[in-house]
Amino acid sequence: MIEFEKKLPQKRWLDLAPMIDVVFLLLIFFMLTSIYAKPMMPVSLPESETSVVQNEPDITIGVSRNGTLSLNTRSITIDQLPEKLSRLLYDRHEKSIRLIADKQIHFGLVITIMDIARKAGADNIAVVTEKKPSHEQ
Repeated sequence: MIEFEKKLPQKRWLDLAPMIDVVFLLLIFFMLTSIYAKPMMPVSLPESETSVVQNEPDITIGVSRNGTLSLNTRSITIDQLPEKLSRLLYDRHEKSIRLIADKQIHFGLVITIMDIARKAGADNIAVVTEKKPSHEQ
């Protein structure tokens, strides 16, 4: 008997393994980057020509344009601030705080928050600003 060559069926589907690998790597990338992202309330920072870049303290107090307070990205009231801040600063060697306040808020609120922080035990309060473009020629 004579055997004729049989035509092999052509592959009619895509190989999904490389696509699954890429999607898996993207998933890992976004999971890792979201861990290190620090969500913060939107504020419009004041500008300063003499601002200095410093190491970021672990404790951040944020004040939004409408006066809403946050302590390390958690919303709080000004009445809760002294107690929660005292607890955070209690066993720390370096008692530094970063204050991020919108430039449109009342200056008296900033001073009140700084007083509360000092009474809670803060040694250093860094006020965050944006670098103002210099106009020197």
